[in-house]
Amino acid sequence: MRFPCVPLGLLLTALTGAPVLALDGESPSADASGPTPDATVQAKLDVANQFNRRVELLRDSLVPPRWLRDQDRLVFWSREGKDGGTWVLAHAKTGELKPLLSGEQLREQLSALLGKPVTAPRFFDVALAPDEQGIVFRLEGKTFGLGLTGGRVTLLSPEDRAALTLSPDHFLAPRGGALAVQRKGGFAVLGADGATVVERAGEERLDWRIPERPWSPDGRFLVVWRDDLRAVHQVPVVDYSDALEKVTTVPYAKTGTPLPRSELHVVEVATGRVTRIPPVEGETYDFFAGWNPEGTEALCLHLARDAKRLDLTAVTPGTGQRRHVLREERPETFVAGLDFAVGGWAKQVTALPGGRGYLWMSERDGWRHVYAYDRAGKLLRQLTRGAFPVHEVVGVAPQGDALYVLASADSGAPYEQLFYRGSLKGGALKRLSSGSGMHRITLSPSGQHYVDAWSSRAQPRLRELVSMEGGKRVRLTTADASEIEALGDVRPEPFIVKAADGVTPLHGVLYKPRDFDPAKRYPVLAYIYGGPFFNLLPWSYIGNSMSLTASGLAQLGFVTVLVDPRGGPGRSKAFQDANYGRVGQTEIPDYVTGLKQAASTRPWMDLERVGLYGHSWGGYFALRGMLTAPDFFKAGYAAAPGALTEEAIINEPYLNLPSANPQGYAVGDNLPLAGKLKGHLRLMHGTSDVNATLSVTMRMADALIRAGKHFELLIMPGEPHSPQGAAGRYYQDDVGLFFLRTLGAPR
Repeated sequence: MRFPCVPLGLLLTALTGAPVLALDGESPSADASGPTPDATVQAKLDVANQFNRRVELLRDSLVPPRWLRDQDRLVFWSREGKDGGTWVLAHAKTGELKPLLSGEQLREQLSALLGKPVTAPRFFDVALAPDEQGIVFRLEGKTFGLGLTGGRVTLLSPEDRAALTLSPDHFLAPRGGALAVQRKGGFAVLGADGATVVERAGEERLDWRIPERPWSPDGRFLVVWRDDLRAVHQVPVVDYSDALEKVTTVPYAKTGTPLPRSELHVVEVATGRVTRIPPVEGETYDFFAGWNPEGTEALCLHLARDAKRLDLTAVTPGTGQRRHVLREERPETFVAGLDFAVGGWAKQVTALPGGRGYLWMSERDGWRHVYAYDRAGKLLRQLTRGAFPVHEVVGVAPQGDALYVLASADSGAPYEQLFYRGSLKGGALKRLSSGSGMHRITLSPSGQHYVDAWSSRAQPRLRELVSMEGGKRVRLTTADASEIEALGDVRPEPFIVKAADGVTPLHGVLYKPRDFDPAKRYPVLAYIYGGPFFNLLPWSYIGNSMSLTASGLAQLGFVTVLVDPRGGPGRSKAFQDANYGRVGQTEIPDYVTGLKQAASTRPWMDLERVGLYGHSWGGYFALRGMLTAPDFFKAGYAAAPGALTEEAIINEPYLNLPSANPQGYAVGDNLPLAGKLKGHLRLMHGTSDVNATLSVTMRMADALIRAGKHFELLIMPGEPHSPQGAAGRYYQDDVGLFFLRTLGAPR
């Protein structure tokens, strides 16, 4: 159906017939319902914004330490409170920490080079110089170099090879001095002398793409993808900023429509030869998984469109020959999904040195574990076992048979990721982590030391330098959370409930206002995501963007509740497969059941006033809750909602193909349920969203109008999937104001 034209920024509103609830002690017309919030409401919104952005109050080193290739040394940024800090060289064997220069000297030199005072520098872009005799870093759009000795900061030209290490479009060869450059749609390779070795231009919907870690260890070969998007569906994006609208299109492979096709090419620097590698058969998602340590083979992963098959192949760069190594297959469910496609593929396979074969991740025994294969793809043995998942192979010892992994082997905290040592011969894991929470490990090149960066819900991030032999842990950095703690208690309250099946334990957390009064009854705001590729709950001190938002919304006078329902990653394969083929059928029942159980021991939770909020996949489930549990959820805000008809990689791995499971797609469709709406509903979408397309909200609005259901609609012109800047704050406040109007205040 056609929608009427509206002025830019106009809020399309059709209020439901249910009465708007007043805040305690305030008149219904003065609080959160007008175009400008009154002073009291605005003050609450400002506090909520502080909580939502509290990561900015955390004084911490934002740069991961960088290991040097030799002598087990590393460089890290040591933050010294409000005035910043300085760069420090750590000697792992001795524990000595030596500043490259003082913090005062660093600020003085940067001030002189920039021509203005630098008082508290914060760094995000940092790398080792190609010769590893110093570091390069960027500040205020300029690039600087600092040697490991001498204490002198220099301003680098943008074309300096050292400066290019910070560019996402430039890839320096580890040896030989060659440089690969990503250009719009194309690429070029320059020799050590700067001369062009080879250059390729892109064509319309037929681009060249340089992947991560593209160079062979000896710098002789480079791998490049060529992506063919000519058959992929194009989503129109309209620019409304001028009276003469402009329309562009963006490739977007929806469920059941053609996927992009990617072909691998190998560039030989010495000759400039570009060799096309014949693709594997069928529709696949293809990933370059790196080189083997000897640089004799380039490894590729190929995930079948229905995600029931994952193959590992190896390409010999000199000949362009591809050999099939091994296959993981799961006909009754799926091998991998979106979390694999957006980065998990990098953790799937580890090539062992000396041609000893591969370490491979698999859930074939019901849990994600590590398996050893020989070079020919023959299974040798299962290396880790138990009722817990291994998340990542961190590395193997250069000598001996030690294997290092991140795993969730503590049954009391199934989502925490801890550091363990195992063996290439198999056997039990030994815990190396000193604390709980989430750990990120970087091994030294010798394998004798590591940096453990970790935090928990109660502990701000620490970075510790540790020997594999144990002993003293050298503290490198400690996050200062004093300004966050000054806001009030921000820690989530954890709980465990049973899923709707009455058996499966589910983990959840809730946030309370900082002025919480247990004698009052608080409206409950359920924050949902529900995607089968992401865990919502925070297990670190800061958490994630969604838990930050939930803690902020609590400051408006709500108890906000988060649950990871069945179907999510990070636990057993059976847990994730609970909703395989029937996405949208188990998640809302799990939430409703969990909320009732949580409230049964918390009399201050008012289940007569329950709201539901979600963004993206959570927007789909916010709609789902309002339409499948209309008597329980009294108000819902669905932001940038997706649908089962949207991007193929988001849906097909968990539902199978539409042609193979039409019933699953039909039952999970929200549109036919529009007539079941009873409570207040508000939709939000940015017109430039190419993650979950605007058509989802337009079709939902059409269905609600046809069903005679009134609702509210906020269109954000020009905004992407997550509104940015001032529009982001407008959207954040809009969510809070909606629930203040519809759920009311504590009583």
